[in-house]
Amino acid sequence: MAEETQPRESPQPSERVQKYRKEIQSLIKQGGEQPQFEFKRTASLKRDNLSDRFTFIKLLQGLANAEIPDERCVVIGADPKEKQFFPVINAEEFDAANISQVLAAYLDPLPNFNVLHLTTDDDEPFVLIVLEANQPRPILITKEGHTEDGKERLQIGEVWIKKNTGLVRASRADIDRMYKTTIEQEAEDRARKRLQHLLEISPRQRATPAASQAPNFTLLVGPKNDLRSFAEELIAAGEQRRLRMLVELAREPLIDGWDKLNVRGGTTPNDLPEFVTGVATFFRDQFLPSLESVAELAILGIKHQTEGELWLSPLIDLLMDAFDASRGLNWLKSPYLLQQANGLKWWQPGFEIYIAIRTIAVYAMARKRHTYLGEILPKCVVPITIDDRLTNKNPILFWPFFGLEFRSGELNQGRAAYFWKVRVGSSWGTHFGTLPKFLEASSQLEFLLELNSYFGTNTLRDSNLEKFLSANLPDTVFRYLPDLYSQDLQVTLPIAELIYDVFSSNKPFPRHFAIDTQIFEQVLSNMQPKARLMIYAAFLIHLKKWQSEYMFQVLNRYPFFYSWQGRLEKVIQEYGKIQGRGE
Repeated sequence: MAEETQPRESPQPSERVQKYRKEIQSLIKQGGEQPQFEFKRTASLKRDNLSDRFTFIKLLQGLANAEIPDERCVVIGADPKEKQFFPVINAEEFDAANISQVLAAYLDPLPNFNVLHLTTDDDEPFVLIVLEANQPRPILITKEGHTEDGKERLQIGEVWIKKNTGLVRASRADIDRMYKTTIEQEAEDRARKRLQHLLEISPRQRATPAASQAPNFTLLVGPKNDLRSFAEELIAAGEQRRLRMLVELAREPLIDGWDKLNVRGGTTPNDLPEFVTGVATFFRDQFLPSLESVAELAILGIKHQTEGELWLSPLIDLLMDAFDASRGLNWLKSPYLLQQANGLKWWQPGFEIYIAIRTIAVYAMARKRHTYLGEILPKCVVPITIDDRLTNKNPILFWPFFGLEFRSGELNQGRAAYFWKVRVGSSWGTHFGTLPKFLEASSQLEFLLELNSYFGTNTLRDSNLEKFLSANLPDTVFRYLPDLYSQDLQVTLPIAELIYDVFSSNKPFPRHFAIDTQIFEQVLSNMQPKARLMIYAAFLIHLKKWQSEYMFQVLNRYPFFYSWQGRLEKVIQEYGKIQGRGE
């Protein structure tokens, strides 16, 4: 927030101000520039000089968004090229209140800055605007700006950033870094405040234990670094018992806590507003932090290559139990709660668990540690519905919700992008680095899920497979809408190539790539590699066709122009020749 500074006639400038005075005069004398400083001979904020006004707004935005660890400064009334200061005839325009008013009309959020009216050693006045090191980045342009001749100078959604001594539009990677820094700082601050609160209301809670001690609840709700250090010590020591103790501690907030809150129904809460607040507080302060910690443990297990059955399996089992427990939270579906804008939604606990499970699977895909997928892919659940009716099962990584729809365009850029925005980026984003890396790994997982759906729905029209599905999996639904309408299929190439190797061999279909390996074996067993590859070619054609039709017919967007390349293209061409010969 902008602040007024001491009047310029202040007889005793602070040490910080004196330092800036000396540094600015030195730079002007030497004629030098540096990223921390921006010099302007003149500037204007008046409406009758819109070009200067917009230039000034863009300059402050770019400096506030810059990757500079220290304060950054704008000096008005000086020119390092001319090596001299110039009179500022409109100094009254540059007070904190006026600058804030102008910036607030075009930028969101408002940069943090101070304004100083100073003089040189020779009594030459100049204006110094100091932008604080800690800025609410990214700062975006929220209103168009046109000059008197109609030229557009500011565009809604633009993010300008200063790099070295120039202003450039921020790249996607720049913006990802801004969000990542802000998210990590906020998450760590929330965790420390939450832990302090729990310690105040429960003084017997001990500090974070060493790996040689028994785990306690503070590990689940406290700062992430404490949990990571504890988990890494357990992994290094090959310790499983304390992990299982931590899993049991997590059952309380993830599963049993709902029963203690009387959310499932029965007696009407005595004070409904208090009930709404209590449920939301439990969800925010205990359920979500514990869920984040359980997924964090799973990701760390994959990262450090633990034994999946010993480390990952109990964590996934806990999340599956928690998903089942999130069904039937009936008071969340009452008319009163449904009307509360800030009340917990009936689907929210299950949705958060679903995102956590998917994130673990995406991380395994991102790190190319596919064997861990074998602990997740086969898991199936009864979907969550608003009326709690029992339905056929769905694989957990599909879409295990009925009646949950997003109608405000949240999923226009794909489900994975939405998951990143609402949860993944803030909770586990550091493990992926950037949003594009998460989206790429998510798309490869989607390729695998659609392949399982392709076989599970018997798109092949194979009679043996049809009999097997009817006899063994009559209550499991394999229909699926893949999240591949927002990404070029080129991002799926790594997994597509791996699956090519699977189909081009005589080996059984890998467990870690299948929801149920028997589904694939009904078709592929005793089949020669060439015939298996023709089935794979049909799937590749199916996927490309589906993506094009869905984008064009449902989203009213032009399809991507990518086509399968290399040996994938060759096997598709061979399939086309066979079909053309009627074989």
